[in-house]
Order: sequence, then structure tokens, then C-alpha cells
Amino acid sequence: MIQGHGDDIYNYKDIRANFSSNINPEGINPALISHLYEHINAITNYPSPLAENLRDKISELKKIQAESILVTNGAVEAFYLIASLRPGASSVVYIPSFSEYEDACKTYNHKIEYRNNNNFSKNENFINNDMVWLGNPNNPDGKVFSSESIKELTGKFTKTIFVIDEAYIDFIANAVSFAQEASQINNLVVVSSLTKKYVIPGLRLGYLIGHPNITEIIKHKLMPWRISSLAIEAGLFCLSDETNNPFRVDKWLKESKRTQEAIDDLEGFNVLPSETTFFLVKS
Repeated sequence: MIQGHGDDIYNYKDIRANFSSNINPEGINPALISHLYEHINAITNYPSPLAENLRDKISELKKIQAESILVTNGAVEAFYLIASLRPGASSVVYIPSFSEYEDACKTYNHKIEYRNNNNFSKNENFINNDMVWLGNPNNPDGKVFSSESIKELTGKFTKTIFVIDEAYIDFIANAVSFAQEASQINNLVVVSSLTKKYVIPGLRLGYLIGHPNITEIIKHKLMPWRISSLAIEAGLFCLSDETNNPFRVDKWLKESKRTQEAIDDLEGFNVLPSETTFFLVKS
């Protein structure tokens, strides 16, 4: 992503519409903007070193022990931190997928094996792999991997760390999260994002959930004050304002399906069916 990203609009002139970032179509909550204006003085003080106050709020909402949660500078930082657990590892990346899985692995000299999303099943073999990276739902094609298969595979390959990116978990119906399982077993880490649903990608805010044995190792790799005071303030507000600003996912899933079908009817375009608000088109 360092070499270029669809949302790097600062590199271009006269952008009329930006479809490159998969965020909540509702747009940012005006109440959040007002809240940040009112709390702008937060930037005059250092934030909590590891954003412990936001971590505790996530712990309360998710009903997961605080020791299993680490707030990160966006979900992307979490990928790099997880990859650093096993330098030189053998990683499986399912494609198409978010390029930062690959980039994080390359940064720590992982040997990457690429597998096709469509071939994923409970029969996958990871006996020689140290890590497996899955977006669930997956970006950019909107594929949802079988939760039953993931459960079976994590139980079968206990020496392999499964990294489940749930940045878009709010963008599907009947979502199955692995956050609880990740806090309890040693070979599963869940990454989440606060930037997609709440439309704050510029604030860089996410978190990872893992067994305390894993999070304790990662914690010692962290610099203090990585999460800004304003980002923490935004996170606390968003997580406390759920009932006042609900994400109407059913509305956008219906619109997504309509748009997928309309584009697929056009000559020269083939839509990969997606269960999310976003989808991938071949032309």
C-alpha cells in the first residue's frame, strides 16, 4: 500500500466520486464531528500509553477480558504486529484479498503460499504452515468463509496461527465472529476495525483479540502513545453511541444485490457474487 492505494485522493485532482474505500455508505455521523470539535482540547494532553481506556470499553462491550485486547493504529498495524510473531514463517494467503496481508508477511520474510478463495474448505491442509490469513468477510470480493470450516481447521492444526480479519463483520447479515474463541485459544487472532463502520479511516483505529499469551508478546513490541488522543476520543464516542446511530446494513445489502445484478447484466462485465455491501467486478 505504500506504493499506492485506491483512496489516496491527495495524489489526484478533480476527483468527482470515490468508490475505492469500502466504508459505511451512510457517511460519518454528524454527532461524532460535533463531539470531536467539543473535545479538541484532548490533543493538549498525552493519550493513555496503550489506549487502555478504549481497550476497557471494547472489553466491556465484547465481554472479553481486557488482557486479550490490544488497540492498534488501524487494523493494518495489527497485521504487521501479528506477522512479527514468527519471522521467516510459512504463511498461506487466500486471494484475491487485502494486499496488506501479503505486505506484512513480506516485511518479516515469510514464505507465502497463495491459495484460491474458492477452494477453501474444512479439507484444507496446513501441516507445513505457520500462519493462515483470512478476511471474513473478505475484501475485495465480499466472500464469507465457512465458520464451521474455520472452527474445524483451528482445532485440527493447533500449531498454525489463524488470523481472521473481521474489519467488515458489520457489513454482512447473520455475522459469526470469532472474537470470543480468539481470547481463549492460542492459535487464533481476530483483527477488527473501527474505521469502516464509523467512517473514520483517517483516524487509524482498530484492535486485535488473542489469547493473553499472544497479546502479552505483542504488547512488548508496542511504542507508547501510538494512538492519538483524538482517535481514542472518537472510538469511545462511537462505541457509546451505537443506539443513536445504527448501521442499517439490511438497507445497503439490498442495494448491493440490486447493483450487482444490474452490472452483471451489462455486456462485458461479470460480478463475483458478494454477501456484503461491496463486490468485485471483472471486465
